[in-house]
Amino acid sequence: MLVGRVRRTIEQRDLIPLDSRVLCACSGGPDSAALLYCLAQLQPELRFELVAASVDHGLRPGAAADVALAADQAQRVGVPFHALQVRVERGASIQARARRARYEVLHGLAARLDAQRIAVGHTQDDQAETVLSRVLRGTGIAGLGAIQPRREDGVIRPLLDSRRSEVHRLAAEKFDNLAQDLSNHDPKFERVRIRSQVMPVLLAEDAALVRHLSQLADDARDCALVIEALSETLLSQVAVDGHRLRASLLRGQPRALRVGVLRLFILRATGQVPGRAELTQLDRALCSDRGEVWLASDVSVRASGDGHLLVCARDPHGGHGGHDGTDGSSA
Repeated sequence: MLVGRVRRTIEQRDLIPLDSRVLCACSGGPDSAALLYCLAQLQPELRFELVAASVDHGLRPGAAADVALAADQAQRVGVPFHALQVRVERGASIQARARRARYEVLHGLAARLDAQRIAVGHTQDDQAETVLSRVLRGTGIAGLGAIQPRREDGVIRPLLDSRRSEVHRLAAEKFDNLAQDLSNHDPKFERVRIRSQVMPVLLAEDAALVRHLSQLADDARDCALVIEALSETLLSQVAVDGHRLRASLLRGQPRALRVGVLRLFILRATGQVPGRAELTQLDRALCSDRGEVWLASDVSVRASGDGHLLVCARDPHGGHGGHDGTDGSSA
């Protein structure tokens, strides 16, 4: 049964602390309705307090009706409910902007209610589709981790080990009315094309594809955490200061660790997250002890020729200026 699977996900993935408060984000649709029902059933056993909220983005006439539907679902399972509103201007990337606005207002409510977790309704199918999307766009190990079961900001996904079909079946059994998001059928969105066109072909080859892709995401997150921890330790050993490191001490390390150290080094020195192409160029400069890679904001990283990598700002009069008061040469 779905409730039992959600219980295992919460326990095995350590999603909800004892005696905490959880805000369940509801849309009125089947995913969040099933999530709301499961959490309402589990709150006495797992010792947490549940509240619910729905957000009207002001983007379509039926949005207020969906919020009212979510309120009715919360009432049916005896959960306190909060209706929220945001305004998102129409235009490019509207779904991404609506998502940011939704999380912002949910986090604000969670802070006011002292809720330590915000539960959202992503399923195992959503995870598999996200992995495929990342692969199609080009991604590394960290990107393959896709949807996190528990984010650092307290957002949790208790349905992440549950199939969409089972989630929708439970929602239909427990609630008379469910909202329908028409964007879930609009092929202009990549997620819809992956769901309706790509996944059926792949599922014909491997009926367990959704589970396999979800397991890949778990493995990728584990690997990324190990690389990040080792990179942190290694960076502390090779950094001369905030804008210079001893490249010669990195050359014998596996490429994954070199790139991990370079990513952290650049992020902390410049506030920028280097992309794959930049990291590849930086690694070449590190290994050859020559070359220069320009980043955004007139900042470059160059091999000094004596075993160091330096982060340099462009000198307005030409050449480079060091960030540490030097002329950019190594000490």
